[in-house]
Amino acid sequence: MKQEIIREDIIRENGGYITKLIFNRPEKKNALNGAALYALGDAVREIEKENKTRVVVLRGTGDKVFSSGADLSGGSKQMAETIKALEYCLEGLINFSIPVISMIYGPAIGAGLDISVISDLRIAEERSRFGAPLVKLGRTYYYTAIERLTRLIGMAAAKEILLTGQLINSRRALEVGLVHKVVAHDELEPAVMSIAEKIADGTAPLSVKATKLTIKRVCEVVSVDSSVEEELKQFLDVVNKSEDAEEGVKAMLEKRKPVFKGR
Repeated sequence: MKQEIIREDIIRENGGYITKLIFNRPEKKNALNGAALYALGDAVREIEKENKTRVVVLRGTGDKVFSSGADLSGGSKQMAETIKALEYCLEGLINFSIPVISMIYGPAIGAGLDISVISDLRIAEERSRFGAPLVKLGRTYYYTAIERLTRLIGMAAAKEILLTGQLINSRRALEVGLVHKVVAHDELEPAVMSIAEKIADGTAPLSVKATKLTIKRVCEVVSVDSSVEEELKQFLDVVNKSEDAEEGVKAMLEKRKPVFKGR
């Protein structure tokens, strides 16, 4: 595959009708900062415009971590920019007409989990872990991410993940429908590329795009009442700007147990 580095944090590899987008932040366990998220969002939009790719594969660099989520290090101003970049990235993936496969080595956490949920297919290895432990940081998963996860795996499993903040293993992820297939660590890339090649070389691209769009329109698009949406935004804003939210992130960066006060 021909490799292209996009802002260093995102690597693009092109091979035939298949494009890989690789999260390249191994020193941060592939946690994505604002620059990386904007780069990923730009890459998705560029691929859409080029109209040459038939399948996109998302993965983390190496074979240990898919993504440990959004990079929350830095001050509140940097965190706000990272969240804005995340929204830009996710919007591009949600509106993307080309099939996306997540190749999941190791953990897919927080924003990494949401990116995989947005993907059309998720193939994991035996050591993969999944979760969104924001309640342990005094923060709340954004309501659209909660909606996507709940729609995919059901209310009971979503509550198991979101209310406990615990990570589930690949076996449990398969049981609840979070992933389509689990394979041995060494078999993950061949398994993903086999599926990608079947789509890229064995299907009509217009038919695939039309099918993906139809599924989205029929099954996935849910309109939230504007008053409910505003209420959720205000509630989340209060939680994510609370003292506990600041303490949770500070404790994580200092590698200590947080002291939450409920305010």
